Amino acid sequence: MTVEIMIAFSLCVLFTVSIFSLVFSIQRLKEWSVVELGKVRESVRSADRGVFASSSEAFGNDTVVFSNDYFSLSNSDYKDAWGRTTCSPRFGDIEFDAESIEYFSQGIELGATNKSTDIEVRNGVVYLAADANSSLPHDIYIVDARTPTSSTLISSLNTGPGLSALEVAGPYVFVAQMSTVFQLQIIDIADRTHPALLASFRLPTPTPSTTPPFATAIFYKDGLIYLGTEKWVGPEFFVIDVSNISSPAFVGSFETNTLINDIYVRDHIAYLADSNNLQLRMLDVSVPSAPVLIDSFSPSGWQTQEGKTLEYFEGALTLGRTVGGFNVSGNHEAFIFPTSTDISQRLSRDIPGGVYGSILRPPYVFLLTHAPSAQFQVWDSTFATKLFETSLGVDSVKMACDYSTFYFATGDHRGFSVLKFIE
Repeated sequence: MTVEIMIAFSLCVLFTVSIFSLVFSIQRLKEWSVVELGKVRESVRSADRGVFASSSEAFGNDTVVFSNDYFSLSNSDYKDAWGRTTCSPRFGDIEFDAESIEYFSQGIELGATNKSTDIEVRNGVVYLAADANSSLPHDIYIVDARTPTSSTLISSLNTGPGLSALEVAGPYVFVAQMSTVFQLQIIDIADRTHPALLASFRLPTPTPSTTPPFATAIFYKDGLIYLGTEKWVGPEFFVIDVSNISSPAFVGSFETNTLINDIYVRDHIAYLADSNNLQLRMLDVSVPSAPVLIDSFSPSGWQTQEGKTLEYFEGALTLGRTVGGFNVSGNHEAFIFPTSTDISQRLSRDIPGGVYGSILRPPYVFLLTHAPSAQFQVWDSTFATKLFETSLGVDSVKMACDYSTFYFATGDHRGFSVLKFIE
């Protein structure tokens, strides 16, 4: 009996200790959980503060990355980046081969005498600029291309002689006119089925009898339009205030003495792709009424080649050039400036056929070229290795990227084509 009592007592003690230990462990686990959940909650709040405090400095597809002990967040700011590309800031794992792509060349018919000149895309909706050999055909087209096999025309508009370039910024399209009457026009696209011309603007001229030039390049940022023109007797770079959308106003100008093919503005610096010896110019536009040249780049081959296209991404700048008639391997056509504020440091590559569009998304750079049967090329972002090339069937004139899909202004009556990567 005594043994049985001792066993029972021992079991009771063991049970009591076990219960106490379990309760203690649960209490400690609860305390630990509360602490850890508090850390996670604070981390989320910290991430929110970090992302949104920095987002005012993010334009286009610049990404703000915030990291802590638990996770990393990346945020791309599109709301405050009217006019910039909606290309994904990062691409997933892609097999760069013929089996990894779908190419849709059919576009939409613009008419036999009409050809596309520029393209931008938002959420699968294509905004296409065009130019015909007369003023009768329409020159801006809005197309639903979310299903590229059966793209549908939403609307179109005839603005006049023809368009060389466009910028989509929120509910507006700003267009560069190939006209001596007006060089800038603003189109309301709040209702994409019924685009409406809001305003037209004629550049100031040195004398009342001087004929204004054709506009050739356009960029929108923070209520200002930066407009480039062909070479003429006046300045080729203009700053125009469009904060009053119905009444554009001249602000300032700068003389380049050459055709401007492309413009990109970032942190009060305007980058110009030009056609003379200074094929990349950097202008300080912090005082918009008085742009000042602060740096320039004069690559070999400038006598026959032109600075053609610019793109900016996360502090880096790309410049593409034409080939200049025939290819000289020492005169490179593709350039990456890893730090856009210091263009003395650069990577470059010879691209036979020239570069007419570029999208930098490390570890890749995507190029639109006029190389026969290799109009679309993918390189690593140091230009060390070509990863992929494919024919587009035509020498397209402009390239746009919407998320991970690429769109090309074909420069002919088909208007555009679409290339999708299958991940």
